[in-house]
Amino acid sequence: MSGKEFRQQPHETRFLEFLSQERAIAMALVPTAIGRSIRAARTMVHRLKQSGQVQVTRMDTGGPGPWRPSPYFDDPSELLRGPLWVYPERETACGYLDFDPGPWQPRPSMADHMTAVTAVRLALMGVETDPELWTSERMLYRRLRGENGQPIGHVHDAWFQDFTDPDKVWAVEVELTRKRGRGRLPAAMSAALDAADRHELAGVLYFVRGESLRRAVEAAAALIANKRGIERVPNLEIHDLDATLARKEVP
Repeated sequence: MSGKEFRQQPHETRFLEFLSQERAIAMALVPTAIGRSIRAARTMVHRLKQSGQVQVTRMDTGGPGPWRPSPYFDDPSELLRGPLWVYPERETACGYLDFDPGPWQPRPSMADHMTAVTAVRLALMGVETDPELWTSERMLYRRLRGENGQPIGHVHDAWFQDFTDPDKVWAVEVELTRKRGRGRLPAAMSAALDAADRHELAGVLYFVRGESLRRAVEAAAALIANKRGIERVPNLEIHDLDATLARKEVP
């Protein structure tokens, strides 16, 4: 599809900026992101793929399926493995980010966490792309790197500006499974809290999946408070991930 034939629509431009900030998105979340039907979402992604701005791939995440073949994106001769994912071409991402993110493509090991973080962003912000309102992990890695190009300290899953108090910016952390190993969870939470303090953030919003993990995070928070000689950690909020998504009707 030539540039002359392709007339990009405003919702497509917004989606590409969102996609570039988040690195990739599961096709299942695209209808929510653009506020349109599944059919319209697939048609849009197909247009963007034909225009050379995005790639579409299947990622074998170990899920049971069955996966429905797509006439837009699947080779009929190949066995379907996993759900469809969309990610921007390097040149596309560079244009929307104003920096070169380098070569990148999604990996199955990242799929569940990326899906959850993107779903939280859609629940809290919709497809808002102002980087001062929601600063994605990809953008934080760029912003917080040291002279050697590596990030300094812990990098949160995102930063989120408080709607009720614009002077406050919160770090966002999404936890889906318990970190195994003695002391790993408290250590990870301490690093997230210390990074929030270092960057003068309001605190850390933890979105956790499941009652068991919630109890583990609460226990880790109590341990951190005890070690710091305080009754409770004042700059930590723990939220149920699935309840948050259900309230905002994000799948």
